[in-house]
Amino acid sequence: MLRKLRIERFKSIFEQEIEFGKVNLFVGPNGAGKSNVLEALGVLAAALSSGLEPTVLDMKGVRLSLPHQFKSAFKNQHLPRTFRLEAVFDHGRYDCSISAGTNRSLLEFATEALYDGDRQVFGRSAHGVKLHSIKSQLPEFRKESFDKTRSVWSLLDPFARISSAFRSELEEFSRFAIYAPQTAIMRGLAVDNRIVEPLGLTGSGLAVALQNVLSEVPSEKLESILKVVWEPGWANQIIIQQHNPDIVPSHVLSEGLVLYIRDRFMRSGRDMLSAFDASEGTLYLIFVATLLAHPRTPKAFGLDNVDGTLNPRLVRNLSKHLVDVVSKADPVEQRQAFMTSHHPSSLDSVDIFDRDQKIFVVSRDKDPKRRGHSDYFALRPPQEMTKADWVEKHGGKNLSELLLSERIPGAL
Repeated sequence: MLRKLRIERFKSIFEQEIEFGKVNLFVGPNGAGKSNVLEALGVLAAALSSGLEPTVLDMKGVRLSLPHQFKSAFKNQHLPRTFRLEAVFDHGRYDCSISAGTNRSLLEFATEALYDGDRQVFGRSAHGVKLHSIKSQLPEFRKESFDKTRSVWSLLDPFARISSAFRSELEEFSRFAIYAPQTAIMRGLAVDNRIVEPLGLTGSGLAVALQNVLSEVPSEKLESILKVVWEPGWANQIIIQQHNPDIVPSHVLSEGLVLYIRDRFMRSGRDMLSAFDASEGTLYLIFVATLLAHPRTPKAFGLDNVDGTLNPRLVRNLSKHLVDVVSKADPVEQRQAFMTSHHPSSLDSVDIFDRDQKIFVVSRDKDPKRRGHSDYFALRPPQEMTKADWVEKHGGKNLSELLLSERIPGAL
């Protein structure tokens, strides 16, 4: 699992070191830098999967900005033309700096290093690539064989012998992607071809993915994961079938299979709605439930705006559901979620006394000396404070109430 990420000179983040849990919720004002953390993770995952080509970044959910827009550009501050990411996993470490000058058409690696435990596997610099602990495994290695947009690991992965535990961590995190479901795509009014097995980043392929869940996931597990779909109260059945012209308008872009949702208050024969006509909140719930339930969902994933289109009660319930599924996952299937939210209700789903569950308050520092750097403050109780002490100190108020009464500095 990814334990720590150090970020330097990436967008609004000048220099931050963030320690993660299994569940990581980022809250704060618009423009504070919440999504920038997810994108830094997306760039890291791209580097570990194959490299920095735009198509790879796009499949991770990273916005395809011009290269120089990935790097910080604070006023009156001269910065190197690179940004840096250092990732610490349970069993090793990966470090890279990436060139992002105004004269570049693509992001390119400047340096890289991989450590299996304390043992360096390889290093990359302006002088080329140097093998360390795996030198004997690749006697015919050629330094010039590495394109600057390709990561060294993406080429050495099949040949290098490293610990199985660390290899598993790298493979799992290389599948990380940022999901941001969009109503138009889930309704079938637009198409997004970025389907990261098993589900599109913005909602494409939802009907097929849910059908896979219904056929592959054991019923006892399925019921607990999909229960959040029924929270709004009006729907009581979902079926997946071919396009039915009596229900689905002709201008809807169906992908073969279509979601149909039964409205329990409507009379028989008129009670089935396609995704086009169904509540957008229910579609969002179906998307997140499918993402959590599908056996081929990346073990580490980002969800930008977990509150989506939901009312406060549903935000709280969905967030709690997501926290429960991720934090209670079988150790063999250990998961890690990174979420952003603007809604106070999402805070109430996280137990800040649990080290695996973390809330980060994100703000842009207004101190002139800090020049608007994004700051990430981990919200946690004082050492030695018990839950009972916390309740007494705050008069029984939950975190959302403390936020709205501005007793969580920077969160608004």
